[in-house]
Amino acid sequence: MASGGRPAPETSASEIRSIRRPGESPDESLGETVLRCLLPPPPWNVSLPAAIRRSFPEACLRGAVSLPEPSWTRPMRGAMRPRPAAHPAPGAALGPPPPPPPVPSRPGLVPSEWGGVLDELQLDAHLTQAQGREARLWLGGRLQQVEICEAFQEVVLGLLRVENIFDFSQTTFNLALTIFRRLIVSVKIKKCSLHCVTITSLRLAAKVNEEEELIPRIKDFIKHYGSGYSPNELLRMELAILDKLHWDLYSGTPLDFLTIFHALVVLGWPHVKELPPQRNPSLHVASLTRQLQHCMAGHQLLQFKGSTLALVIITLELERLMPDCCTPISDLLKKAQVGIRQWNHCKELVKQQLTSF
Repeated sequence: MASGGRPAPETSASEIRSIRRPGESPDESLGETVLRCLLPPPPWNVSLPAAIRRSFPEACLRGAVSLPEPSWTRPMRGAMRPRPAAHPAPGAALGPPPPPPPVPSRPGLVPSEWGGVLDELQLDAHLTQAQGREARLWLGGRLQQVEICEAFQEVVLGLLRVENIFDFSQTTFNLALTIFRRLIVSVKIKKCSLHCVTITSLRLAAKVNEEEELIPRIKDFIKHYGSGYSPNELLRMELAILDKLHWDLYSGTPLDFLTIFHALVVLGWPHVKELPPQRNPSLHVASLTRQLQHCMAGHQLLQFKGSTLALVIITLELERLMPDCCTPISDLLKKAQVGIRQWNHCKELVKQQLTSF
């Protein structure tokens, strides 16, 4: 009510829309515009009936009723409100609380594929998670068709030699090789279909790992990686691979384990950082990744898990850099849960495969 007891004239919607602040967009919503209108006069300026003034004298005091100040940054309904601070106990000293005592922390590491500083406990957690994914989908064994052993290595190395014009990450290529290795030990594949299966595995890995805008159109992909196929042939091969692998593509890849083992070595034995290759860890890991992917092309190494293969790559590098590296190797063997006989067997085959690297 107005000061004279008459109801204030209501403002129409058209009048409300006509009230705009400088720089305000004309298509502002009605709710936002209403918030910008002037507030009504304070309640102590409103004349109350005499009966109410006699019954409630405190209602006539200035400041008895307060309206919230207009704020354009007021939180929306449902937002979290800060809990009011507790009142200090009588006699307690005022002032900020003392800072907590510093907690000693282990030296951290920033791997190339992760965005934070990791300590050994976090690396162990990543290792356990990767081992669980690998164990769930592991189908190790040898090639069922002896006649495609050489063709297997040719198609894998051929895929790695093709220019990476779509800027796929090494994680994508490693996942593609993992998908291909899982498929070739579980089903029989004709020799004429190996190349199609390989590039289809790469396309599926790109759909899993890469951002949507980085995934090329199927015609562009075929033009670069397999000009002899039609889009329908590649799509049918995608469905066939997904069906054989039960639509579960992502397991712990050898590159996951290689990155974790490398980080554990650098974190657990700081003097390794002073060795010449470790002065540029990114280039060193890139070199180890190329060795790893070359070994993934060897059909004799299909019988070993990706974690064992990555472990052998790391330990061979340790033996080359530090002849007295028994302690780091034994610790990695325990963490990777790999027996000494299996490690020695895999190491001999890796050495043979790396002779052609």
